[in-house]
Amino acid sequence: MLLLIVLVLSVIAYFQLNRKSPTENDLPPQLSPITFSEPPYEYRKLKNAPEHSFRTIPEAPARQPQRIERSKSSLRAITPTQQRPPKAAPLINYQGTAFKQTQEGFPYYVAEKKWNAQKKRYDFYRRGMQGAEVPMRGDARRYFISENQGNYPEPESGCGPTALLNLYVWYSKFGLIKESIRHSDPKRYKQLKFKEIDAKLLNIQRESRTRHGGTNTLAAIVAIDELVESHSQNSTRIHFEIQNPPLSNADFAELSQNYRVGILSVRPKDERTGELMRNHAVLCIRGDQSGMVTIANWGKFFHGSLVDRDDGQWFVPRDGRGHELRINSLTTLIPFIPKSGS
Repeated sequence: MLLLIVLVLSVIAYFQLNRKSPTENDLPPQLSPITFSEPPYEYRKLKNAPEHSFRTIPEAPARQPQRIERSKSSLRAITPTQQRPPKAAPLINYQGTAFKQTQEGFPYYVAEKKWNAQKKRYDFYRRGMQGAEVPMRGDARRYFISENQGNYPEPESGCGPTALLNLYVWYSKFGLIKESIRHSDPKRYKQLKFKEIDAKLLNIQRESRTRHGGTNTLAAIVAIDELVESHSQNSTRIHFEIQNPPLSNADFAELSQNYRVGILSVRPKDERTGELMRNHAVLCIRGDQSGMVTIANWGKFFHGSLVDRDDGQWFVPRDGRGHELRINSLTTLIPFIPKSGS
């Protein structure tokens, strides 16, 4: 028994003498030392993020806010680099019209209609979109046409569809819209296109031009937007802005770019009695900084200038021919291609 105890103690003493300290290679993998090739970034939580779903981003250098100068006319701000994020706004009637608008901060706005079953008429809305204006190479404004509304049905109230016809033919001639079928006789083609435009206006207004007293601005804007969208390859839309007097020469110079045009709502002055006649629409083709404004009206082109009088702002022909026109408003139309998903 004594011999067995001595043997056990000898074995224990042997292992104690021969044990060595562990090295880094003997450590298990999960305990291996951690080193960085370069210092780590400092991180912070996203501001106002929920505690259960926050993510971290590198701390960015502080930037000083920059003041953006905005010109009088918002048309000058219509460039892709100046798009602002949209924001909600109270329901308003845009520029005193029946267009309802609930959005702000978009670079482009289109006219849309929605059927009101209770009123049995359309409600009109001005909806914001992102996109880019359609460019035009060169200046093709000398190729506009000016049709005489007297050559078309119901001429006494035909100024609206005639102005849109002048614009539509120019759009089709210079590539903004494509039509698969075009009549070989230009005169017949324009008559058919006038009827198509007139039918669309009738559907929008829900009554004839003669009974309605002409074509209202809302119907004209919706009609040209729908026509361009349906006949263009890129689903082009028409941005619109309505400006009330007083207008400046710069306002008319701006609508002389790319495919932009303007529709002037006016009241002509009777050359014999001096009395104001009923509302009338003319297509505004160009304007320049010198003050020259060109319009298409009653089959002719008139060059004139803006004149401020006690009773309002007027378009006065420079050559003394044609009616003086007291301006109600200017509607600027700008073709653009909407951004996908907007």
